Amino acid sequence: MRIIELTMVLLSSSLLATGSALAADPSRPPAPPATVPDIVRTNPPVLCVGCDEPFDTTTHKEVLARLVNNPYNTELRKALYLQDIVHQFESKAHFDNCDFDSSIAYITNLLDEAETHVAAASKAKAAGNQEEVKLAAGRAFFAIGQALHGVQDFYAHTNYVELEAPKVKKVTDLELIAPWRANGRDRIKELQGRGLVSGFVFWGFPQKCPRGTASHADLAKDSAATKSGARHVAHLQNLSQYRIAVFLAREASLQLMTDAFKRWPLLRELNGPNVAVEILLDRRRIEQKK
Repeated sequence: MRIIELTMVLLSSSLLATGSALAADPSRPPAPPATVPDIVRTNPPVLCVGCDEPFDTTTHKEVLARLVNNPYNTELRKALYLQDIVHQFESKAHFDNCDFDSSIAYITNLLDEAETHVAAASKAKAAGNQEEVKLAAGRAFFAIGQALHGVQDFYAHTNYVELEAPKVKKVTDLELIAPWRANGRDRIKELQGRGLVSGFVFWGFPQKCPRGTASHADLAKDSAATKSGARHVAHLQNLSQYRIAVFLAREASLQLMTDAFKRWPLLRELNGPNVAVEILLDRRRIEQKK
C-alpha cells in the first residue's frame, strides 16, 4: 500500500473512532455510515475549474471515469463525507445554530491548514520526493474538502434563500456568498442584521440562535424532501428552494476551487482542472427533539 493510502486509512480510522465516542451519548443521533460511495454510482457534478464551456453528457462521463482513480479528488470527497461523522455535533462545521463567526473562522483555518500542506508538498517536490508530494497534497485537498462542506452548508442550513429569493427576478441574480473572502464575511455580518439565521440543532454546540429560531428540520434544504427544500418559489420558474440552494452551493464550490487553484497552482498541476464533488451532502439525522 502506498504511503498516502496507508496514512489516509489510519487517519480515517482515528476520525471514525472519535465520532463513535461522541455518538455514544444517547441524546445524540448515531453517526451516519462511514462508507464513501463509489464516485460513478453517485455521479456527482463535475466542476471544471477555469473552463469557459460546460461539459456535454459524453465528456462528463469521460471526465468522471478519469477521476475514479484520482487520489486528490478522492480526498476531497472523503472530507465531504467525514464532516458528518467526525464533526457531526460541531455547529461551526455546518453553519448550524447561528454560529456564524465560528463557522467563518473554521473555513479560514482549514484553508490556512491547506496552505501548510501545500508548502510541504512544494518542498518535497523540490527535493524530488514524489511520495511526500502526494501525501502532503492529499492532505491539502482533504482540508479544502472540509471547507467546501461548510461553504455548501451555508446555503442549505440558513434562511439565505428565503431572505434573498423574493428580491430577484431570476436565480442567477442571487448573490453568491463566499465566507472565505473578506467581502463574503462582511456580507454575512450585514445579513445577520437583517434576519439571517441558521437552523437550531439540539445536539449541536454551541447554540447561539435567539429563542424561537426555526429548527434544522424546518430550515434545512439538503434535499427536495425537507420541509424547506420542498417549497417552490413561483416567480423563479417555480423552482424548489432545494434546487435554488443546490445551484448556489454548486457555484460557490466552483468559486472556492477556482480561488484554491489560483492560490496554489501546484494543486491544479497535480490534480488537473476537474473535480467531482457531491453538493449539499448532509447525512445527519434532521429530526429534532420534541
